[in-house]
Amino acid sequence: MVPGFPLKSPLREDLRSTLWTAIEAVRGAQILQLSVWLLMDSLHKDGAVHALSRHGAEWLPDFGFGLWPDREPPRMYEERDFLDLEFGAEMPRLMHSVAHITTENQDTVTHAWETMFGTGSTVLALSGVSADNILATMRVAALEKIQDETFRSFPWYFSLIGQKAMEAGPVLLDSWLGPVELYVRESEEDGSIVLLGRSDFSLALKSAGFHLIEEPPQK
Repeated sequence: MVPGFPLKSPLREDLRSTLWTAIEAVRGAQILQLSVWLLMDSLHKDGAVHALSRHGAEWLPDFGFGLWPDREPPRMYEERDFLDLEFGAEMPRLMHSVAHITTENQDTVTHAWETMFGTGSTVLALSGVSADNILATMRVAALEKIQDETFRSFPWYFSLIGQKAMEAGPVLLDSWLGPVELYVRESEEDGSIVLLGRSDFSLALKSAGFHLIEEPPQK
């Protein structure tokens, strides 16, 4: 858990450095491509959206649809949504926009993650295939979930995994993450950093300085 987003210095720099050490340890000698996405929900804070705009010519952001596998699928508002709304409550978002950093220069992709980390918006993925292949898998999972035709024609869909989705089990997560080997997301909604790996990367985390709590064996 973290104290809340956006992260303040020096915690932002310390955590980013620690995570990057772990990411590099996971990569090791493997040929894994690094991809970065930004959930736009959080970028109004601290003027973070201006950083995205300032670096747009380098990062080449492309915009698509973010989807949580553990939440109700997106749909247009209906009369009952207004009638059931509690006084003072806000209507749920119709959609969540996600920016994909599409430059092919891996150093620039890394720079985008380093610049935006701490805003509560970043998602970093390591994979042995291209980001296009990742998105192709995520599109299949998204369209199996979305029924409202209004939301079925976006150019691409991206899986947003939080703590609740992690409880769904490996089969569901496998369908939503596809060929992603390591998924690292700033989870603003529950004040945490989500790390998901296709294989056991505990040694990489320990080498980066993480203290892992071992679960007791089942009796």
